[in-house]
Amino acid sequence: MKAIIMAAGEGRRLEPLTNRRPKPMIPVGNQPVLEYVVEAVADAGIDDIVLVVGYKRDRIQTYFGDGNDWGVDVSYAVQEKQLGTGHAVLQAEPHVDGAFVVLNGDRIIEPGVVEQVIDAPARRATPSWP
Repeated sequence: MKAIIMAAGEGRRLEPLTNRRPKPMIPVGNQPVLEYVVEAVADAGIDDIVLVVGYKRDRIQTYFGDGNDWGVDVSYAVQEKQLGTGHAVLQAEPHVDGAFVVLNGDRIIEPGVVEQVIDAPARRATPSWP
């Protein structure tokens, strides 16, 4: 299982906070929002992450590197022009060869939510009648 985390957006509505950094790198509680997402994914048991980056991507790539500090493998897909969610996921296609989950990099989430998404297909495949 891989996690594709979308982190390419500029965040124009958050200017001037995003003049020098991408929206997912805005700090909350002394760490970037994107770090909370990476931690939640790692805590949910996913250790292979594709970060879709674009605007000011060097800030994200320098901060997360190869993901070793979080116990995960991080690779990067570049979205040169932000053309929406579907386009962002397509940029990650070369990095994915099986099941994956897609997450936004600018929203703090809990590991339990990631686990529920991972388990959802199995729950749907199991009949709920007696």
